[in-house]
Amino acid sequence: MADAILSLFLDQVKTIIDKAKKEVKLLVGVEEEVEKLERNLDLVLSVLAHAEEKKTTNQLVKKWLDRLKEAAYDMEDALDEWKTRVELEVKGAENAANRQGKVLLLCNFLSCFSFRRLSSRREVAVNIKEINRRIDEIVKEKDRYQLESRKIELPKRPESSSFVDVSKLCGRDGVKREILSYLLGGNSEVEAGKLIQTVSIVGMGGLGKTALAQLVCNDPNVKQHFESVAWVCVSDSFDEKRVAKAIIQGLEKLSGPAAHGLESDPLEVLLGRISKSIEGKKYLLVLDDVWADEGQRWDSLKVTFNLGATGSKILVTTRDLNAASMMGSSDSEIIHLEKLGDEECWSILRDIAFRGKDKMKSREDLEEIGRKITKRCKGLPLAAKVLGSILQSRSTKGEWLTILDSEIWKLKLAQKEIFAPLLLSYYDLPHPVRRCFLYCVLFPKNLEYGCYDITSRWLAQGFLGSDPKADLESVGLEYFNILVARSFFQDFQIWNGHIYYFKMHDVVHDFGKYLAENEFAMKVVESDHLSTNSAKHRNLLVMVDKRMTFPTFISGAEKLRSLITYTRKDALTPHALRSLFNHCRRLRLLDIGLPHGRNQLYGEVPEEVGKLMHLRYMNLGFNEKLERLPEALCNILNLESLILRGCQNLKHLPESIGKLLNLRYLSTSGCFALTHYPKDIRKLTSLRTVTGAIARADRNDDKEFSLADLGNLKHLRTIRMKVVGNSIDKEEARKAELQNVEELLIYLEGEVEEDDIKEALHPPSGIRFSFVDDYLLTPPVA
Repeated sequence: MADAILSLFLDQVKTIIDKAKKEVKLLVGVEEEVEKLERNLDLVLSVLAHAEEKKTTNQLVKKWLDRLKEAAYDMEDALDEWKTRVELEVKGAENAANRQGKVLLLCNFLSCFSFRRLSSRREVAVNIKEINRRIDEIVKEKDRYQLESRKIELPKRPESSSFVDVSKLCGRDGVKREILSYLLGGNSEVEAGKLIQTVSIVGMGGLGKTALAQLVCNDPNVKQHFESVAWVCVSDSFDEKRVAKAIIQGLEKLSGPAAHGLESDPLEVLLGRISKSIEGKKYLLVLDDVWADEGQRWDSLKVTFNLGATGSKILVTTRDLNAASMMGSSDSEIIHLEKLGDEECWSILRDIAFRGKDKMKSREDLEEIGRKITKRCKGLPLAAKVLGSILQSRSTKGEWLTILDSEIWKLKLAQKEIFAPLLLSYYDLPHPVRRCFLYCVLFPKNLEYGCYDITSRWLAQGFLGSDPKADLESVGLEYFNILVARSFFQDFQIWNGHIYYFKMHDVVHDFGKYLAENEFAMKVVESDHLSTNSAKHRNLLVMVDKRMTFPTFISGAEKLRSLITYTRKDALTPHALRSLFNHCRRLRLLDIGLPHGRNQLYGEVPEEVGKLMHLRYMNLGFNEKLERLPEALCNILNLESLILRGCQNLKHLPESIGKLLNLRYLSTSGCFALTHYPKDIRKLTSLRTVTGAIARADRNDDKEFSLADLGNLKHLRTIRMKVVGNSIDKEEARKAELQNVEELLIYLEGEVEEDDIKEALHPPSGIRFSFVDDYLLTPPVA
């Protein structure tokens, strides 16, 4: 993965250098250092593809890549700081010009601030020189490892990529009948004191346990036999309340506001509600992905399960035999899911790989190679599916032989054998897409990702390129679709023909963690201080249980680029945040607003947030106690994404929000206390996506954002907004100019008619345009 980092990094360096040269002259010596850096990186980039393949079998090459990656990170941070300081100088000069006039500006700039700025930039210049010395030493070592230049051909994108699972469940008819016989037959152990029978499907990740359970649940006989069927994905992050709420939602078919109403209920209330829902009813409860180390925490839930009618059943899927026993399955009730045979795997691979190739002349030769490739699937249906996706875009014998003879199959350890098919798929990805995939493993398993949100996170890390004027969001969607076509993602939720939510299979998630190694870390808070145990960790997920608060100090976190918190309610205190902002100055992504970690903030965001010079992405969503944002937040000139959705009591946006000239994504959906958008929103000309916007239709004054102000936002592609006012100024509304907009959702608050709005805005043909009755403006861009 180091090649992806450095290829993106080199592009970023050139952009930063060009910008600095145009705006402020570089200090003597710095320009030479940067040019030397470019030469060194050109030498390294030519051999990185070979180095990445070789690192799997050569530990020295792996360490060489690790040192190169660390130096690249440090250099990018240093150059980003240089660029930002240049922008601050220019911005300060412009503000002074507006206040004092150009003549006074020259005097002010040269006499009052010049020395301080020069001193600040000298510090950065010294840092750049030292990092470049490290890179120079690393470059000199490349010949020692006999690394060669290799040309990389990016794979063609399959024309028939699908947003749904395309493989059939092969080779599982017998085990399906066995499970159905347990579920639909009599319960012979009721008389022995066992009220509810538990059947467990046990097997390694990737065998299709979940798919088999889904197939069973959707069998017509099952639906007819049981009065209620509920599905709960337990995963390895167990929480009694979350599981209880999921059971209630499944039994009572709750969604939307009704499901959200369960958030505040204590566990005892939730258990009582489950009891009431199943009492006297014959139910089937499916518990997917149960782990063995949560035995005692299941006790209160298992007692509740016994209240169902005779014939109720529980179906468990798990990787661990001990978990099956813990859940109450006897030896005869445990179904060990075996690997598929080569013929079944070949059937899956063949159906995907040859889609649309029925008439090709070389099919017979490819089938012979394909059967050999199938043997490398090791009986995993997921592997067969992924390999089929790779082969689907290749039509020649040579291309198929290249896949068969790849060096990466020389892995011997059991874990590596499991990941071998996925390694092949990974190396087939374009380099930038590899980094995008690996970044997804920073999040907990079984998390429902948002398509647009994940691309914003990639953007914050520089994975989508470095040209601020480019349509980088489209680049992100292209990368996303490549990963979809290669079957790295699954369980899609589609609205209006577009994927909005998706998940990553557990095996794929584990595979990504294996590749990322020290790149990402997850830590559970057990005291006021937290140690990452390694200076290599640049991305951190912090989990806080119900007994602790967020740590006031994180050792080794000075170089963190991403920090995601997954905490209990009120765990993030202002003191902890103040310490965090003072020490983690290199953060590019800060996420304290995951939907499943609501109300993490206890109080407001401190002013020290303005010190996060490098920050690109900030998610403060679903923190209902948040009422205001500090003006200092608007000093983060690099900020690209600001997500505030679900902050129900947020009353105002910062008045100086117009300073965030690089902002591309703003979300205030569900901010019900927000009455208006500041006028300065019109200055955010880099905006591509805005959800939850508020625009006046009846006037265009100097205080509130109006429909006419949309005309300033030339790059907007997606707008979901509330239009307020009891009348419409059609002449002003026509200034909106929506020619570049692709999606427009409007919620009307007032007495303005839909036809009047549509006539005034005159949305262009081809736009996804509609009026909605829900102020949340669903589906959310998440």
